[in-house]
Amino acid sequence: MRYFFLTIQFICCISLFNQSIYLIKHWKSMLYSYLLLSCITGFLNTLGYLAALYTETIDSYITAIQLSYAGRVWYAFTLLLFTAELCKKTIPTIIKTIIMLFNTITYGFIITTRRNNLYYTITGFSTDGLFPRLIRQNSQWHNLFMVVQAIYMIVIFIWLFSELHKTNNRLEKKKFLFVILSMISQSIFFIIEMIGIKGLKGYYDVTMIGCLIGTLFQYIAILRYDLMNTRELAEKFMIDRLSEGIIAVDNEGVIQYFNKPAQDLFPELKIGDKKIPQKVITMLEDGKKIKEKLNRETITIEERFFLAEENELIQGGKNFGKVYTLIDETEHIRYLKEKEETRIQQLEIENYKNQVRLSNETIFSIANAVEARDKRTGRHSFRVAQYAVLIAEELGFNEEEKEQLRKTGLLHDIGKIGVPDAILNKPTTLTEEEYEIMKTHALIGSEILKDFTSIPHVDEGAKYHHERYDGSGYPMGLKGEDIPFNARIIGIADAFDAMTSNRIYRKGLDINLVKDELQKWSGSQFDPKLVSILIRLIENGKINPEKMLQENG
Repeated sequence: MRYFFLTIQFICCISLFNQSIYLIKHWKSMLYSYLLLSCITGFLNTLGYLAALYTETIDSYITAIQLSYAGRVWYAFTLLLFTAELCKKTIPTIIKTIIMLFNTITYGFIITTRRNNLYYTITGFSTDGLFPRLIRQNSQWHNLFMVVQAIYMIVIFIWLFSELHKTNNRLEKKKFLFVILSMISQSIFFIIEMIGIKGLKGYYDVTMIGCLIGTLFQYIAILRYDLMNTRELAEKFMIDRLSEGIIAVDNEGVIQYFNKPAQDLFPELKIGDKKIPQKVITMLEDGKKIKEKLNRETITIEERFFLAEENELIQGGKNFGKVYTLIDETEHIRYLKEKEETRIQQLEIENYKNQVRLSNETIFSIANAVEARDKRTGRHSFRVAQYAVLIAEELGFNEEEKEQLRKTGLLHDIGKIGVPDAILNKPTTLTEEEYEIMKTHALIGSEILKDFTSIPHVDEGAKYHHERYDGSGYPMGLKGEDIPFNARIIGIADAFDAMTSNRIYRKGLDINLVKDELQKWSGSQFDPKLVSILIRLIENGKINPEKMLQENG
């Protein structure tokens, strides 16, 4: 029997440790952060208790229990935070503050237990059973702490069952069900421990068995039914900031999200409804007929014309539903009607439907959305675009090529919308782990832009602007001429603006020092030809960072 319980304790420790590592590697949102906190506190609880099972003296037992309580005191609270985030509930700040203060005081009583009887009174120590045990009498504060833990669990169950009842999504129901089973298993063994089992009472804490079972259910919820839901995916791509209307539905056709422009177009939209407005369906059907019928029956709202697009919402190889995009096509539709009987118009319509159209308005919306998230750089993408165009002029680019490069510059940092705010706007130096997360913006940006075929190679600007001429850059480690030329231009423009712009943590560098840095890194970080052109533009006054900052912020 002794080895059975020791095995349970070891398995629980290993499971919680592995789950913590998994969550760190696959971090996606605050939901994962709270679950990670609960895993860490649970791990400390089980690890400390495991150490207590091997002790032989009262002092070593108390020390081990104090380690265990470093997690146990906070475990139920972290589960409450996790459930609140999962169920989209808000815990008032004052309540959080009171709970944190209460838990801190509780742990203070525990770590001073050798000097006072505020949490429990120690009356002896025994090693005559399965495991060593502390003989004690619980204080009123201990009893209060147990009551508070019970209140947490009651609130958790109310939230979870409420969400389970409300959702019509089969996948969501299963996810909530497994989270509920995790909480139930832990609660049952908590009650059993309070009541006591003959032969085990005082020798082994059976809540550890509940922790093990609960951890297994959490694994299933994470690995099988992914805790990242449709709404969070939509928000992850910042679609709420775009000018187009966005409606996201899950695999059951239930509306899970819509942004403000969509609500302005369709006030009848409601989260949880299983019916997309008929006008959206009409727009989709109309788009399919475009090759056959020029005079399209697009939806007209306040004398504006809209067309719908339908795309699968896919993350990590899994399909989470569909996204309907409502695009304002007013000017384009009017133009097509004016050219209705000409051959040019027919060719333009054919070409239009064979590519993803990205308007200037949308490009500026995306660039502004990225700048709004990255509070450290202030209109960085706009300045990079202008510097890149000035370099392109020196290289003899034609007007179309310069316009494509300008748009590439505006969108080169779009991948930052996938970087957590805490890292993106951190006012101090990033840790190695944080920097690795920051570096992912290059691949995220490339993935978002790969289908924007109306701007040739726009995804290359996002993906390769941090590559270095000597091959030491990221994400692919390309070298020299293997780096796409436009990406090399964006890369040096990006670095130049980073050196000359004011940041939260420093002022922009003196222009003479910047020129020295460009010369220093010519041939290693930068294309030597582009370094020469940029220095020439600085010296002849065509590029003036101070003036650019005044105009662009």
